[in-house]
Amino acid sequence: MKLLQKAAAVLCGCLLITLTVPAVPASAEAAPEFTRIAKYTASTGYNTGVLTDNNENTAYNFPAGGTLTITTEDPICGISVKFNRQAVPWRACAGQYEQDCGQYGFLHDFTDISEFITNTITLTFSQAASVCDVRVFGAGELPSDVQVWEPPCAKADLLLFTTHSDDEHLFFLGLIPTMVANGYKTQVAYLVHHNGEPVRLHEQLNGLWTAGLRNYPVLGKFPDQYSTSLAGAKSNFAAAGVSYDAVVANQVELLRRFRPDVVVGHDVNGEYGHGQHRLNADTLRKALELSANADAYPASAQKYGTWDVPKTYLHLWAQNPIVMNYDIPLEYFGGRTAYQVSAAAYSCHNSQQYTWFTSWQRGNNRQFTKATQITSYSPCRFGLYRSAVEPDTGIGDMFEHLDLMCGDTDGDGQVTAADAQLALRDYANRVAGKPSLLGVRREKAADINGDGEVSVDDAQRILRYYVQNTLSGIPTAWEEL
Repeated sequence: MKLLQKAAAVLCGCLLITLTVPAVPASAEAAPEFTRIAKYTASTGYNTGVLTDNNENTAYNFPAGGTLTITTEDPICGISVKFNRQAVPWRACAGQYEQDCGQYGFLHDFTDISEFITNTITLTFSQAASVCDVRVFGAGELPSDVQVWEPPCAKADLLLFTTHSDDEHLFFLGLIPTMVANGYKTQVAYLVHHNGEPVRLHEQLNGLWTAGLRNYPVLGKFPDQYSTSLAGAKSNFAAAGVSYDAVVANQVELLRRFRPDVVVGHDVNGEYGHGQHRLNADTLRKALELSANADAYPASAQKYGTWDVPKTYLHLWAQNPIVMNYDIPLEYFGGRTAYQVSAAAYSCHNSQQYTWFTSWQRGNNRQFTKATQITSYSPCRFGLYRSAVEPDTGIGDMFEHLDLMCGDTDGDGQVTAADAQLALRDYANRVAGKPSLLGVRREKAADINGDGEVSVDDAQRILRYYVQNTLSGIPTAWEEL
């Protein structure tokens, strides 16, 4: 009886979602910004002008328990806060309404307080906090540059092991926009941190957001040190108290945590020879051999389980080559190519524009318009370093031979009610004139009836499959639904 009640509850929930699917496209009005006209009062009593100067190089320091009260003429619906160096937990309060914020530790944080219906909001910082910028918004669609980050992926389709803040838009140029545009859950993990150059932390997030990433990156744990050899990088780390084993352990933990279908890493020769690029590739190769072994680094195995990565690509790897096409117009980015999107993302790294990387990416006189014009350390060229599936056939698809099982819309390896809900949300998005939530691989998995598109019928079939096979325990094939 309880089983039938549970199944009925799931079905009712699905029906409720179906009834709320919009029948016609809807467009939200732009949210007004009150940042410049709002009144700010800090508990310290100091001038708060640096909080609204749109300058990530300036910051206002709050003591533990410090507050900032913001007042506007119209209701406040959203607050954006940029922390300097390190985020801290904070709270938004208005009368009897309270909301805890900052639980994910995002350096660029945003909270929706539209339910408060208030013209005055007080932010309280539980720890000493250094804040670069605050922005205040009314109701409506936020400007595209307001970063509303999602937590790191629960499970990634692709995990990119990049080294420094900007490498992801240089030697991996085009990769993130391509994967985002095709609906792949992409997780970025950095090797090193830039805590000594806090502006680079902001550039890092600004660039990733511009490239289309929405899942917060894993920030680096290790110091940024230059060398021209693998031995030099190891020596530098050792001098800083970082062992080679500690780096491998970190890579193994990331592989187990995100369980990616595809991993992408640096050139083993460090592209232009950078020792830390070499080290990143070297430790990754070691980690790939150990991540499926529960006896290796048992703490992360106990926490996340083990994982054997299906496919791994290394930049410029000579064997089993694959050439990515980053010069195709992408509908997701309004017709811009992945090369153009990555070039715009690299532009967010203002502190690095003086370097030779800028002319390498754009040409000496900004004459480059395509990724194929970059001939040295080409960002388009990779090699399949390690694979548990059939060899690539030359179609330029890193996810070749990695189809999801039928009905597994969210790609977590099983068919659940969440897959049906995601299929419905995707349908609702498209009916409302918004982009698909799924991308090519997930659309294929969700198209149960084989008519070439994801619909309410597909979602219902996924749900029935889940109810029959999992809740009721009655083996049922898709053809029987």
